Amino acid sequence: MKAMYIYYPGCTLKSFAKRYEESALAVAKKLGIELVELKNWTCCGAVYSTPDDDLIHHVAAARNLVRAQVFSREVGSPNIVTLCAMCYHVLKRVNLMLKNDEEKLNTINLFMDTEEDYRAENRVYHLLEVIRDVIGFDNLSKHVVTPLKGVNAACYYGCLLVKPKEVGIDDPENPTAMDKIVKALGGKSIAFPFKTECCGAYQVVSNKKIVIERSHEILKNAVNRGANLIVVACPLCEHNLSLAASNSHISKIRNIPILYFTELMCIAYGLKDHVPKEILDKVEKLLVR
Repeated sequence: MKAMYIYYPGCTLKSFAKRYEESALAVAKKLGIELVELKNWTCCGAVYSTPDDDLIHHVAAARNLVRAQVFSREVGSPNIVTLCAMCYHVLKRVNLMLKNDEEKLNTINLFMDTEEDYRAENRVYHLLEVIRDVIGFDNLSKHVVTPLKGVNAACYYGCLLVKPKEVGIDDPENPTAMDKIVKALGGKSIAFPFKTECCGAYQVVSNKKIVIERSHEILKNAVNRGANLIVVACPLCEHNLSLAASNSHISKIRNIPILYFTELMCIAYGLKDHVPKEILDKVEKLLVR
């Protein structure tokens, strides 16, 4: 029996992170996870606004939660799955806020007079949680056709998947979900102290220099620990780390493969058509036959 979820893609997965979506959908199908794309989804707002009285900035996320509520009656599941760490963070925090604060829920519902009232009954997950809690790490190896022996992966989680603790998918200081996936695929996970350091996030828009510096330190830490590959779960992290790598004067950093955890799974599962050739070629050179 398949596990079925409402899939919220968000803007980035339909634009510069299409490769993430393609590989994730292929992996989900392989594992028996049915992802049904939410109808009429819109941007989640991208950034969670922290001022307590700034409810208007949560309307974008709340609107998608309402539409998922409506869609859940059609598909028979209240569970929402995201791939983008930014979308996960925003939807999860807004959903939690509305579940826990009736006054804010009522105010948000007044803002959205063209939508039905939100009842805060939906649940928001990241695909990593589904793989860990529903599929189970022990069940990942049975699909492997190309063991990842030779891969020494530094799994980079960044901020938004694990912080703050109440919405994080894993330990905020030492998350392990991607590390356990790598091991299940036959690869090695490198101890990596910078795995939750911020890459600079949206500062790349206004202060690219700082982002390159921060991201380069993350990559340098990984390479110095013996990593020959970086695994991510966030499109913004992938962009910033790749930007830093391309600007590096250190050849090991400049040439290190940076890919989504779902792309690594595709390689191990023989789903290579869903991985860009440039990345596939780099990873295959690492493999010990």
